[in-house]
Amino acid sequence: MKILCLFSLPLAISVQICYTWSMKKENGTIFTSDTPEVIAPEIPQNNTELPVRTVSNDNSARPGTRYKFRFSTLTRIVLIAGLALCLAAIALTTWQLSDFLRAGNLSVALEWLKFALLYFVSGALGVLIVAALVRSEYILTNRTLTLALGFVRTKYAVSAIVSVHHFKGANKLVVYFEDEKNKYLAIVIRESLYETFIKDLLSRNERIAFSFSTVEEEEEFKKKK
Repeated sequence: MKILCLFSLPLAISVQICYTWSMKKENGTIFTSDTPEVIAPEIPQNNTELPVRTVSNDNSARPGTRYKFRFSTLTRIVLIAGLALCLAAIALTTWQLSDFLRAGNLSVALEWLKFALLYFVSGALGVLIVAALVRSEYILTNRTLTLALGFVRTKYAVSAIVSVHHFKGANKLVVYFEDEKNKYLAIVIRESLYETFIKDLLSRNERIAFSFSTVEEEEEFKKKK
């Protein structure tokens, strides 16, 4: 049992690493090859060609809208498995601690340190995984589009968005930015919410353009590529 307890910690950490990799793969801002950006309308090189910004300053009159982040089946399995490992690590650590207390050898500082470390790491990883499952979402307001992945939040200015494109063949929704740092962001939500999200975004900044590509157009693009 002691061996299982010692191995549970690196297993939990491995699951967290897998989760982080999966999140990066789902987030279009990191893997640029996931979305064929050539199909989407090109951003004008001269910023004067863009419409004048008309972002509303009255945030109180228009509350933010939340859209639940949609995890892939694999990512959800990895998260749940990681949470199970964290709970198993806590249970095994508690069992070992009870044996240690019954033995009466309470003066060994290294044992106390081991128990504290196992509880802290397993508990912290468990909290992070639960937060990712419960609080991963997009928050759209008049000023910002926020991607919240658990406790980690990344904000994008709505004024920097120039277009939103629906890839009907790949079934992806992508917003494009005018700055070079954040070229685009994939919106990973339920397909049934695509239209609602698009209308919500366009109503908050009328300079944002909307476009879509059909299955045939995307297939033609792949052949040319």
